[in-house]
Amino acid sequence: MSQPPLKALHYFCVAARHLSFKHAADELFVTPGAVSQQVKYLESWLGIPLFVRNARQVTLTETGSTFYRRIWPLMSELLGVSQSMQRINRSKTVRITLPPAFAMIRFGPQLAHFRQNHPDIELQLHASTLLSSLDGSDHDLAIRYLPEEDLQYDCTRLASLEVLAVSSPEYLRRHPRLGDRDLSGCTLIHDHLHQDWQRLISHANLDARHTENLYFDHATMAQQAAESDLGVWLTDRMLSGLLLEAGRLAPLFDVSLPARRHLFLVHNRNTALSASATAAKRWILDRFTTP
Repeated sequence: MSQPPLKALHYFCVAARHLSFKHAADELFVTPGAVSQQVKYLESWLGIPLFVRNARQVTLTETGSTFYRRIWPLMSELLGVSQSMQRINRSKTVRITLPPAFAMIRFGPQLAHFRQNHPDIELQLHASTLLSSLDGSDHDLAIRYLPEEDLQYDCTRLASLEVLAVSSPEYLRRHPRLGDRDLSGCTLIHDHLHQDWQRLISHANLDARHTENLYFDHATMAQQAAESDLGVWLTDRMLSGLLLEAGRLAPLFDVSLPARRHLFLVHNRNTALSASATAAKRWILDRFTTP
Protein backbone atom coordinates (compact mmCIF):
# COMPACT_ATOMS: atom_id res chain seq x y z
CA MET A 1 0.00 0.00 0.00
CA SER A 2 1.28 3.48 -0.86
CA GLN A 3 2.25 6.01 1.80
CA PRO A 4 -0.56 8.28 3.11
CA PRO A 5 -0.68 11.69 1.38
CA LEU A 6 0.34 14.05 4.19
CA LYS A 7 -0.62 17.23 2.35
CA ALA A 8 -4.09 15.88 1.63
CA LEU A 9 -4.46 14.77 5.26
CA HIS A 10 -3.49 18.25 6.45
CA TYR A 11 -5.98 19.96 4.10
CA PHE A 12 -8.71 17.51 5.14
CA CYS A 13 -8.18 18.19 8.85
CA VAL A 14 -8.37 21.96 8.36
CA ALA A 15 -11.50 21.65 6.18
CA ALA A 16 -13.11 19.29 8.70
CA ARG A 17 -12.39 21.68 11.56
CA HIS A 18 -13.98 24.62 9.70
CA LEU A 19 -16.62 22.59 7.81
CA SER A 20 -15.80 24.95 4.97
CA PHE A 21 -13.41 24.68 2.05
CA LYS A 22 -13.32 28.48 1.81
CA HIS A 23 -12.34 29.02 5.44
CA ALA A 24 -9.80 26.22 5.18
CA ALA A 25 -8.34 27.89 2.09
CA ASP A 26 -8.05 31.20 3.99
CA GLU A 27 -6.09 29.50 6.77
CA LEU A 28 -3.84 27.62 4.37
CA PHE A 29 -3.32 30.60 2.02
CA VAL A 30 -4.55 28.62 -1.01
CA THR A 31 -7.70 28.62 -3.12
CA PRO A 32 -10.89 26.70 -2.18
CA GLY A 33 -10.36 24.69 -5.36
CA ALA A 34 -6.96 23.55 -4.08
CA VAL A 35 -8.54 22.35 -0.83
CA SER A 36 -11.30 20.53 -2.72
CA GLN A 37 -8.75 18.86 -4.98
CA GLN A 38 -6.68 17.57 -2.04
CA VAL A 39 -9.79 16.27 -0.25
CA LYS A 40 -10.93 14.44 -3.39
CA TYR A 41 -7.47 12.92 -3.71
CA LEU A 42 -7.64 11.69 -0.11
CA GLU A 43 -11.13 10.25 -0.64
CA SER A 44 -9.86 8.43 -3.72
CA TRP A 45 -6.83 7.14 -1.82
CA LEU A 46 -9.03 5.89 1.06
CA GLY A 47 -11.81 4.68 -1.21
CA ILE A 48 -14.51 6.34 0.93
CA PRO A 49 -16.37 9.68 0.87
CA LEU A 50 -15.40 12.01 3.71
CA PHE A 51 -17.69 14.98 3.00
CA VAL A 52 -21.24 15.52 1.85
CA ARG A 53 -21.11 18.47 -0.52
CA ASN A 54 -24.12 20.76 -0.66
CA ALA A 55 -24.56 23.99 -2.58
CA ARG A 56 -23.74 26.22 0.39
CA GLN A 57 -21.79 24.03 2.79
CA VAL A 58 -19.98 20.77 3.36
CA THR A 59 -20.58 18.32 6.18
CA LEU A 60 -18.65 15.28 7.29
CA THR A 61 -19.99 11.86 6.57
CA GLU A 62 -20.18 9.51 9.54
CA THR A 63 -17.01 7.81 8.32
CA GLY A 64 -15.40 11.20 7.71
CA SER A 65 -16.22 12.32 11.25
CA THR A 66 -14.71 9.15 12.73
CA PHE A 67 -11.63 9.50 10.54
CA TYR A 68 -11.18 13.14 11.58
CA ARG A 69 -11.41 12.34 15.31
CA ARG A 70 -8.72 9.70 14.94
CA ILE A 71 -6.38 11.43 12.52
CA TRP A 72 -6.44 14.99 13.91
CA PRO A 73 -4.47 14.29 17.15
CA LEU A 74 -1.75 12.60 15.08
CA MET A 75 -1.66 15.40 12.51
CA SER A 76 -1.62 18.03 15.26
CA GLU A 77 1.38 16.36 16.91
CA LEU A 78 3.17 16.10 13.56
CA LEU A 79 2.59 19.79 12.83
CA GLY A 80 3.70 20.74 16.33
CA VAL A 81 6.96 18.79 16.04
CA SER A 82 7.63 20.30 12.60
CA GLN A 83 7.05 23.85 13.83
CA SER A 84 9.24 23.21 16.88
CA MET A 85 12.08 22.02 14.65
CA GLN A 86 11.67 25.12 12.47
CA ARG A 87 11.98 27.33 15.56
CA ILE A 88 15.11 25.48 16.65
CA ASN A 89 16.61 25.95 13.19
CA ARG A 90 15.71 29.64 13.15
CA SER A 91 17.28 30.09 16.58
CA LYS A 92 20.59 29.01 15.02
CA THR A 93 20.39 32.04 12.73
CA VAL A 94 21.73 35.37 14.02
CA ARG A 95 20.81 38.53 12.13
CA ILE A 96 23.37 41.32 12.43
CA THR A 97 23.14 44.81 10.96
CA LEU A 98 26.33 46.85 10.63
CA PRO A 99 27.73 49.83 8.70
CA PRO A 100 28.78 48.96 5.13
CA ALA A 101 32.40 50.09 5.49
CA PHE A 102 32.91 48.26 8.78
CA ALA A 103 31.30 45.16 7.27
CA MET A 104 33.66 45.12 4.30
CA ILE A 105 36.92 46.28 5.86
CA ARG A 106 36.84 44.82 9.38
CA PHE A 107 34.00 42.33 9.86
CA GLY A 108 34.26 40.40 6.61
CA PRO A 109 37.88 39.28 7.09
CA GLN A 110 36.94 37.80 10.50
CA LEU A 111 34.06 35.63 9.25
CA ALA A 112 36.27 32.59 8.68
CA HIS A 113 37.25 32.69 12.36
CA PHE A 114 33.59 32.80 13.37
CA ARG A 115 32.71 29.87 11.13
CA GLN A 116 35.57 27.82 12.55
CA ASN A 117 34.47 28.47 16.13
CA HIS A 118 30.68 28.41 15.59
CA PRO A 119 30.00 26.11 12.62
CA ASP A 120 26.40 25.52 13.75
CA ILE A 121 25.44 29.23 13.72
CA GLU A 122 24.37 30.96 10.52
CA LEU A 123 25.00 34.70 10.29
CA GLN A 124 22.73 36.91 8.20
CA LEU A 125 24.41 40.29 7.64
CA HIS A 126 22.60 43.46 6.61
CA ALA A 127 24.43 46.69 5.80
CA SER A 128 22.74 49.66 7.46
CA THR A 129 23.51 52.66 9.66
CA LEU A 130 19.98 53.08 11.09
CA LEU A 131 19.28 52.24 14.73
CA SER A 132 15.57 51.96 13.93
CA SER A 133 16.25 48.57 12.35
CA LEU A 134 16.46 47.22 15.92
CA ASP A 135 13.03 48.48 16.94
CA GLY A 136 11.25 45.47 15.48
CA SER A 137 12.36 41.87 15.21
CA ASP A 138 14.32 42.18 11.96
CA HIS A 139 17.76 41.95 13.59
CA ASP A 140 19.31 40.49 16.73
CA LEU A 141 22.47 42.61 16.98
CA ALA A 142 23.75 45.86 15.52
CA ILE A 143 27.15 47.53 15.28
CA ARG A 144 26.77 51.29 15.15
CA TYR A 145 28.72 54.55 15.31
CA LEU A 146 27.17 56.61 18.14
CA PRO A 147 28.24 59.77 20.01
CA GLU A 148 27.43 58.03 23.29
CA GLU A 149 25.43 55.13 24.68
CA ASP A 150 21.78 55.18 23.60
CA LEU A 151 19.76 54.37 26.72
CA GLN A 152 16.92 52.94 24.62
CA TYR A 153 19.19 49.99 23.77
CA ASP A 154 21.67 47.68 25.41
CA CYS A 155 24.95 49.30 24.28
CA THR A 156 28.51 48.06 24.75
CA ARG A 157 31.38 50.23 23.51
CA LEU A 158 33.69 48.33 21.20
CA ALA A 159 36.17 51.13 20.52
CA SER A 160 36.83 54.77 21.34
CA LEU A 161 37.83 56.09 17.94
CA GLU A 162 40.38 58.63 16.76
CA VAL A 163 40.26 60.25 13.33
CA LEU A 164 43.33 60.79 11.18
CA ALA A 165 44.17 61.83 7.64
CA VAL A 166 45.42 59.19 5.20
CA SER A 167 46.22 58.94 1.51
CA SER A 168 47.64 56.43 -0.91
CA PRO A 169 51.45 56.25 -1.02
CA GLU A 170 51.29 57.45 -4.64
CA TYR A 171 49.21 60.52 -3.71
CA LEU A 172 51.69 61.33 -0.95
CA ARG A 173 54.56 61.04 -3.45
CA ARG A 174 52.79 63.48 -5.80
CA HIS A 175 52.19 65.97 -2.97
CA PRO A 176 55.41 66.02 -0.92
CA ARG A 177 54.32 69.13 1.01
CA LEU A 178 51.81 66.94 2.87
CA GLY A 179 54.73 65.96 5.09
CA ASP A 180 54.93 69.60 6.20
CA ARG A 181 51.24 69.75 7.13
CA ASP A 182 50.44 71.55 3.90
CA LEU A 183 47.13 70.56 2.27
CA SER A 184 47.16 73.36 -0.30
CA GLY A 185 46.32 72.09 -3.76
CA CYS A 186 45.05 68.76 -2.39
CA THR A 187 41.61 67.18 -2.60
CA LEU A 188 39.88 66.47 0.72
CA ILE A 189 37.75 63.32 0.70
CA HIS A 190 34.63 63.51 2.89
CA ASP A 191 32.17 60.80 3.94
CA HIS A 192 29.11 60.80 6.20
CA LEU A 193 30.91 58.97 9.00
CA HIS A 194 33.56 61.44 10.16
CA GLN A 195 32.78 65.01 9.14
CA ASP A 196 35.73 66.47 11.02
CA TRP A 197 38.00 68.06 8.45
CA GLN A 198 37.65 71.58 9.85
CA ARG A 199 38.30 70.30 13.38
CA LEU A 200 41.46 68.52 12.28
CA ILE A 201 42.67 71.52 10.25
CA SER A 202 42.27 73.78 13.28
CA HIS A 203 43.65 71.24 15.76
CA ALA A 204 46.79 70.49 13.72
CA ASN A 205 47.21 74.01 12.30
CA LEU A 206 47.18 72.69 8.74
CA ASP A 207 47.50 74.89 5.68
CA ALA A 208 44.28 74.14 3.79
CA ARG A 209 44.22 76.94 1.23
CA HIS A 210 43.09 76.20 -2.33
CA THR A 211 41.81 72.72 -1.56
CA GLU A 212 39.14 70.85 -3.50
CA ASN A 213 36.54 68.48 -2.07
CA LEU A 214 35.05 65.09 -2.88
CA TYR A 215 31.90 64.01 -1.00
CA PHE A 216 30.64 60.44 -0.60
CA ASP A 217 27.59 58.92 1.08
CA HIS A 218 29.49 55.83 2.19
CA ALA A 219 32.91 55.38 3.73
CA THR A 220 33.62 52.45 1.41
CA MET A 221 33.41 54.80 -1.58
CA ALA A 222 35.69 57.29 0.19
CA GLN A 223 38.18 54.51 0.92
CA GLN A 224 38.21 53.44 -2.73
CA ALA A 225 38.73 57.05 -3.81
CA ALA A 226 41.70 57.40 -1.45
CA GLU A 227 43.25 54.13 -2.66
CA SER A 228 42.75 55.34 -6.24
CA ASP A 229 45.02 58.35 -5.59
CA LEU A 230 42.16 60.86 -5.67
CA GLY A 231 42.86 62.71 -2.44
CA VAL A 232 43.30 62.74 1.33
CA TRP A 233 40.70 60.84 3.35
CA LEU A 234 39.70 61.53 6.95
CA THR A 235 38.92 58.22 8.62
CA ASP A 236 39.35 56.38 11.92
CA ARG A 237 41.99 53.94 13.07
CA MET A 238 39.51 51.04 13.28
CA LEU A 239 38.68 51.31 9.58
CA SER A 240 42.13 52.25 8.33
CA GLY A 241 44.26 49.95 10.51
CA LEU A 242 44.42 46.97 8.16
CA LEU A 243 44.81 49.23 5.12
CA LEU A 244 47.76 51.00 6.77
CA GLU A 245 49.38 47.70 7.74
CA ALA A 246 49.03 46.45 4.17
CA GLY A 247 50.61 49.63 2.78
CA ARG A 248 47.52 50.47 0.75
CA LEU A 249 47.18 53.77 2.65
CA ALA A 250 49.69 55.93 4.52
CA PRO A 251 49.10 58.16 7.58
CA LEU A 252 49.75 61.90 7.27
CA PHE A 253 50.88 64.60 9.72
CA ASP A 254 51.31 62.21 12.69
CA VAL A 255 48.25 63.96 14.15
CA SER A 256 44.88 62.55 15.25
CA LEU A 257 41.99 63.70 17.41
CA PRO A 258 39.08 62.01 19.21
CA ALA A 259 36.17 61.19 16.92
CA ARG A 260 32.70 62.58 17.51
CA ARG A 261 31.22 59.08 17.27
CA HIS A 262 32.48 55.78 18.57
CA LEU A 263 31.79 52.12 17.83
CA PHE A 264 29.11 50.28 19.83
CA LEU A 265 27.54 46.83 19.86
CA VAL A 266 23.81 47.31 20.31
CA HIS A 267 20.71 45.18 20.80
CA ASN A 268 17.12 45.67 21.87
CA ARG A 269 16.69 45.76 25.66
CA ASN A 270 13.19 44.31 25.42
CA THR A 271 14.08 41.24 23.38
CA ALA A 272 15.90 38.31 24.96
CA LEU A 273 18.86 37.10 22.91
CA SER A 274 18.86 33.48 21.78
CA ALA A 275 21.77 31.26 22.77
CA SER A 276 23.19 31.68 19.27
CA ALA A 277 22.87 35.48 19.38
CA THR A 278 24.54 35.49 22.80
CA ALA A 279 27.43 33.45 21.39
CA ALA A 280 27.74 35.86 18.45
CA LYS A 281 27.73 38.81 20.84
CA ARG A 282 30.56 37.28 22.89
CA TRP A 283 32.54 36.65 19.71
CA ILE A 284 32.11 40.24 18.50
CA LEU A 285 33.20 41.60 21.88
CA ASP A 286 36.25 39.34 21.86
CA ARG A 287 37.33 40.16 18.29
CA PHE A 288 36.56 43.87 18.06
CA THR A 289 36.82 45.42 21.53
CA THR A 290 39.83 47.74 21.77
CA PRO A 291 40.98 49.96 24.68
